[in-house]
Amino acid sequence: MRITVLKNSKWLLALSMVLLLVLGAVGTVSAAEFPKGETIPAGETIEDDVFISGDNVVIDGTINGMLFATGTKVTLNGTVVGDVLLMGETIVVSDTAVIDGNLFLAGADLTVNGQVTGSVFGGSSAMELGASALVGRNMYYGGFSLSTAEGSHVSKDLFVGGYQAMLSGVIDRDLTFAGVAVELNSTIGRNAILDVGKVEEANQVNSWMAFNPYINRYVDTTIQPGIRVSNSASVGGKLSYTSSINETSKLDAVTSGTVVYQTPMPQENRELKYEYKGDVKDFDHRSIPGAFLGAAALNVARNFLKLFALGALALWLLAKPFKKLADAAYADPLKAIGWGFVLVAVGFLAVFIVPLVFVLVGILLGLLSLGSLVYIWFGIVGTALLLAFMMFFFAVFTLSKILAAYLFGKWLMKGLFKQETEKPWLSLLLGVFLYVLIRAIPIVGWLAALTATLFGMGAIWLAYLQKKTA
Repeated sequence: MRITVLKNSKWLLALSMVLLLVLGAVGTVSAAEFPKGETIPAGETIEDDVFISGDNVVIDGTINGMLFATGTKVTLNGTVVGDVLLMGETIVVSDTAVIDGNLFLAGADLTVNGQVTGSVFGGSSAMELGASALVGRNMYYGGFSLSTAEGSHVSKDLFVGGYQAMLSGVIDRDLTFAGVAVELNSTIGRNAILDVGKVEEANQVNSWMAFNPYINRYVDTTIQPGIRVSNSASVGGKLSYTSSINETSKLDAVTSGTVVYQTPMPQENRELKYEYKGDVKDFDHRSIPGAFLGAAALNVARNFLKLFALGALALWLLAKPFKKLADAAYADPLKAIGWGFVLVAVGFLAVFIVPLVFVLVGILLGLLSLGSLVYIWFGIVGTALLLAFMMFFFAVFTLSKILAAYLFGKWLMKGLFKQETEKPWLSLLLGVFLYVLIRAIPIVGWLAALTATLFGMGAIWLAYLQKKTA
């Protein structure tokens, strides 16, 4: 049982590392569960993480794992036992939805009416926390407009950064708002911090905000800058606010604790001046070597930490594939360097040629299909192409170095230290340490980096050939 839990936790960590890459792609990906179509019907239970995308995604069933959903519109009505990430133009978490984990939302128009046991993270043009919404921990919002309905409940703290917030419902602990306009009709259990800045200056741009077509599409009401509170609002502790208008008298009426008022810090225009006070210290050329040595030592330490951490992660999560890559090049290092040169040359040539061809083909498809295929071409194919380029650059500039350093350490352990039993972690540590030291040497370090790149890329290609012929 313990081994199974450990395996799952390892793959959970691996999945989180590639989350941003996976979420950028639309369509089928080879991992976890990828349901066909755009819906998970009621009564269906999936015992795994789920990736689903489409134009109109609807989840009515139960997912015992993490959920990642993207689409023009995404609707969650079912139950998810795990974290949820939803991305799209319109996202609805209905009043029947139950999320036993954290909820991450990114889109234009967000609505949450369900129950979330963890925290909620939202970014959008508009977001509404509905009357039946329950957030078990904290809520974080960044965007243009947030509204929380009466009956909504945030069990800990609410943090808002944006243009406006219209707040009702209950916040059990603290409220922190930084923006332009806030309407307070909430019950706040502890303290509130409100920062609306210079209200007069914000009034000058408010009329433009009201007629912005993009904002009007998703935001029903654009409120006036400043702080407004209703008689039913209450703050259980201290209320601190920053504004160019003193509103202490009306805030005192809704606060059980003290009210702290401060004006915005003035923006001063300062000319760049150079003032020399006292004696000018003579330039000491002897300090130059020390500065260079310090910078070089810091760079060596950074490179060591980066390569060893990534290499250790690969040995931990992907031990068998990593060792197969290493063994493919260890048997014939010269062949690996040769294939590495070919792979790097062809790869960088493709980086220059493929984008040009891609754009030309996209223009041609747009003309032939009157634009109907342009979204698919530049969206799906473009995302896949970008992902391929990112993987290529990661392999050239990072993965190849890790493989080469590991093989160097392995060769030293066997050839120099006569270790009969392979010790992967020690080989990685020794190889990375010596590589970053050699890499710091001028000219020699550049040649070492080039050799490591060719060697590592060749290892990847040889491993691919072996798998293909097996």
